[in-house]
Amino acid sequence: MRSFYISDVQSDGASDGEVAVLVVGGELDYEVSPQLRARLLGAIKDGRRRLVLDLTEVTFIDSTAIGVLAGVVARLDKVGGGSLAVVSTHEKVLQIFEITGLDSVVTLHGSRDEAVSVLALAG
Repeated sequence: MRSFYISDVQSDGASDGEVAVLVVGGELDYEVSPQLRARLLGAIKDGRRRLVLDLTEVTFIDSTAIGVLAGVVARLDKVGGGSLAVVSTHEKVLQIFEITGLDSVVTLHGSRDEAVSVLALAG
């Protein structure tokens, strides 16, 4: 069985309550994309408009997961705006963002602290 996890974390820079930080690890594919979608849309429903998705431990991402992220950006636009920041240093994951053009609608960061700081200042 493949390893996959998703968890919420509290970050010092996210103390205003509008920034949600989710950490994901393993392989993001069609099997786990519904869980990812539910967690991200749940954060938006709870009033979070700035989302940090830490993919540092993600080893693979497919088109289904990319579709989830594009849908989250669209949902943020629909509810009045917001931001999705993605953290990754994995070259293949970053290539997928570039190939799909998703890097033009989300901000990519090299560390969770950097992403949280940028979103906290944007608020």
